[in-house]
Amino acid sequence: MVFVLTIDGQASRVLEAYTDLLVERGVRGATLEEVSRRCGLSKSGVLHHFRSMDKLRVALFAEAREQAREDVQTMRTAPEGAVRYYLRSSLDRESELERLIEACTRIAQTGDEEALTVLRDSRAGWFEGLSEATGDPDASALILMLGDGVNHNALLRAPEGETFLTDASLDRLVNLVDPSRNSQ
Repeated sequence: MVFVLTIDGQASRVLEAYTDLLVERGVRGATLEEVSRRCGLSKSGVLHHFRSMDKLRVALFAEAREQAREDVQTMRTAPEGAVRYYLRSSLDRESELERLIEACTRIAQTGDEEALTVLRDSRAGWFEGLSEATGDPDASALILMLGDGVNHNALLRAPEGETFLTDASLDRLVNLVDPSRNSQ
């Protein structure tokens, strides 16, 4: 993983291990012991970079916010258009941003208000970018929810012979929901 925020090599490994454990095992599986084991540092080595698990959680949130902000900027200038960019990027379940969002979601499921705020703020950024592109807040809300569905169905994709979610079916969806394409 390449983090957007400036984090040195070992701290980056710690944050990556924490993110991966949250995605793979949830909050209960992302313990100091498991983070330490996953990144190859002692517990005190992990705590050297992040004084507590709470500091590690805060670093995860900062990274997720920054990557979501950068994604909105990329979406705004994407040559294929914001809607197509957003929906196509929803297919990539292994992107750094997707893994950070999924890790934040795992934390949010425990009722963590800060994690919920990170996710809400990220959604607001994508909504604003889509609204600018489409000129239609209702269509933008639909596109956001469609992106969530595309992401969920990307998880279910068959490795071979996928027929439900294909490049062609995604193109058809974009054409259905993108007001800027319908007016051309």
